[in-house]
Amino acid sequence: MIREDRELLAELARLNRAMPSFALRLMDGSADAPEQLRYAQQLIAAGKRLQRRAEGVIETTIEGEAVVGETTTFLAHTPELDWEP
Repeated sequence: MIREDRELLAELARLNRAMPSFALRLMDGSADAPEQLRYAQQLIAAGKRLQRRAEGVIETTIEGEAVVGETTTFLAHTPELDWEP
């Protein structure tokens, strides 16, 4: 696992641990606007990092060719649309 992945996973774990108490403070009205803004910014930053990682990793190899950014469907998992019982 590369360093960037470890850092991203650590940040996601930290945000996940903070979520329950933050949610309770939101529900009881004790989370002020600056706290909400900080948490939102941290979630957005982590989400953008995850998105960049996903966009860079999406690569499928088919018969020696790399297909980037496309969805691969295998026939074994494709429903038959014309099929009648």
